[in-house]
Amino acid sequence: MDDLKQFYVNIVAQNLYKPLTIGISTSALFDLREEHEVFLNKGIDEYRKFQFQRRREIMKPGTAFCVIQKLLAINEPGQKQRVEVALISRNDIETGIRARYSLDHYKLDIPRIALTGGKPVESNLLRAYGIDLFLSKHPEDVQRAVDGDIAAAVLHDPPLEASASCRPGKVHLAFDGDQVLFGGESEAVFQKEGLLGFLKYETELADVPMPAGPFAKVLFVIQALKATFPKEECPIETSLVTMRSGTAQVRPMNTLIDWGQIVDGAYMIGRSTQEGHKYQKVDVLSAIGADLFFDDQTYHTEPASKVVPSGYVPQKSGHQHKAA
Repeated sequence: MDDLKQFYVNIVAQNLYKPLTIGISTSALFDLREEHEVFLNKGIDEYRKFQFQRRREIMKPGTAFCVIQKLLAINEPGQKQRVEVALISRNDIETGIRARYSLDHYKLDIPRIALTGGKPVESNLLRAYGIDLFLSKHPEDVQRAVDGDIAAAVLHDPPLEASASCRPGKVHLAFDGDQVLFGGESEAVFQKEGLLGFLKYETELADVPMPAGPFAKVLFVIQALKATFPKEECPIETSLVTMRSGTAQVRPMNTLIDWGQIVDGAYMIGRSTQEGHKYQKVDVLSAIGADLFFDDQTYHTEPASKVVPSGYVPQKSGHQHKAA
């Protein structure tokens, strides 16, 4: 974590930054559910023929389309790019041609494409493209990225009313805490010792910063980009959205302060009222206008994905996933 903090301090002090570099699969950027049915029902050859025959038919926006569009709009003509995006896909060149026409139609400045022709996307390919964050609808590819220490998420299908996420304004990225922004240390205590043991542990270590999770570096890169704007004009907003409650809320807040007040908002929802009402992250995410949400539990990402583009963050292979 100290290395990450020093990286951030150095680039802010020198007024330097590296572009946030996102790798995205074709099916995460565009809605290819109809085309996928062709693949499932008729096979790869018919799928390739289908895509080539429709190569000039523009693909419909998919789960991450609006957030990518808004992120790319941050770049200023003639200036160093703050955000770069590469299309990195298992698809073939027939689909690649159609994707290229679609990118140009939507005026998405995505000059770099990698098409593996059906082979899995490996983490060394992502590193070769300089990827900080990989978004895909292929769980196996995301798992390879995660195992290769690259932040990655499996995107759900687009929200039921996808156009709602294309509202103008800031790009608002929302992150879960444990096992996303932070490491899994506290969750391991919870799994082993239960709620009371977890609360005792977090209270005793309230002033000790939590270890960095898989998305911590992405957050530091984003924060360095934000520092290049006047605060009142910054087009990027970040939020922590967690189910923590009571004394367990102190340690993550102290951690974020130690990291340099690295998020704009912190929403700590708690699990229920005394009357038994169960609060949901989806309601908060909708209320704060999140454009993309990351969590390590499908228990949260599945309902959230109906109203907010959402991505599931798996743990490294061999790690247990936390309970709902």
